[in-house]
Amino acid sequence: MQSTISLFRHLYENLPPLFPEDTKAKIKHALEHLEKDQTVTLDEIESTMISFGYEAWPWNQAYHEFLAIAEGEVGEHFLLPRLSPGLQAKYEDFKGYGMTLRDLHSGRPADYFTSEERVEIGTALVDMQKDLRVYLERKLISENQDKYLKRVEEFSGVLIEMQGHLNGLRELAENEQDHPTLAGEIREQVRSFEHGLCLLGPELRYDAVYNSLEFFHGRKAELNRMRGIHESLEIDFYKED
Repeated sequence: MQSTISLFRHLYENLPPLFPEDTKAKIKHALEHLEKDQTVTLDEIESTMISFGYEAWPWNQAYHEFLAIAEGEVGEHFLLPRLSPGLQAKYEDFKGYGMTLRDLHSGRPADYFTSEERVEIGTALVDMQKDLRVYLERKLISENQDKYLKRVEEFSGVLIEMQGHLNGLRELAENEQDHPTLAGEIREQVRSFEHGLCLLGPELRYDAVYNSLEFFHGRKAELNRMRGIHESLEIDFYKED
């Protein structure tokens, strides 16, 4: 449970710029309560995180979008001074093979750089991200505030659509009388999607949520069909008329 609370604190401490102060205060209050309450259950912690995850998701999506743009524009400006001269030259050669700064985050450099160089690069990338966040926060508050808030609003619209699909899944599970196992699978999937709102699971994706409703309708139809097959196999062919 402590690791889950630590994730909650990470969510709180990394809320994006311009996030509503009143909601931020509520998150802080809830977090401090959970940290002190020795009787709280894991399910209660996760449910609290999810409720605030719905608030934070549009802001995080917009912020990470702008962060990726900033990395492409000025990331090297913050990265290169943190690399040794020899590694700076090797990084330029790395780019000559068609690689980019983004590729440094992946496993692609594994065969190109030595283990010592990868350690140096990893440390430099962490520091670069810190510098980028400071740079971006200033830019979002000054130059790009309108664009940023517009993206938050657009992601809020996406979230509303996803909530509609999640409610459809909940309704499907609630009305599922014939296949209790399927109902459990649906509820588990909804919970998994909600975990993606607040660092508890894989990142929430619209296409996955959208396609899941059709998938579970298909699963129900398949189970109904198989149930019919099973029923036919149980017919007593030796029963006399």
